[in-house]
Amino acid sequence: MNIPNIKRILLVDDSEVIRRGLGRILVIEGFSVDTAADGIEAQHLLNENDYDMVLTDIRMPVMTGIELYQQIEQICPKAANKVVFMSMDIPDPQTRRFFTKVNRPFLLKPFTMDDLMNAFRSCGC
Repeated sequence: MNIPNIKRILLVDDSEVIRRGLGRILVIEGFSVDTAADGIEAQHLLNENDYDMVLTDIRMPVMTGIELYQQIEQICPKAANKVVFMSMDIPDPQTRRFFTKVNRPFLLKPFTMDDLMNAFRSCGC
């Protein structure tokens, strides 16, 4: 009997509603999901676990998604290729330049499950 390869995702968002709702949807879609309320909590989880994908909000207190990405890039550059950003705000010019530089997917909330799956596929998940 073959056990399917379940992809493990770290979902980072300061909104509990988004963590619960999107986390539930991802589990229904067949993913294993860990959640973090901020970048510091995400760093601890990243130090303890391997993830196939990191889905992070950009604007969060304590540590932004961009700062989290920069930490991931320093600690484990290979994992930086697995980061997808999301935000309710249209990125400002500085953030857009950052996305161009790092070539990471960005999703504008609310996004569809198709948008999310396309972003995941673009990262090899």
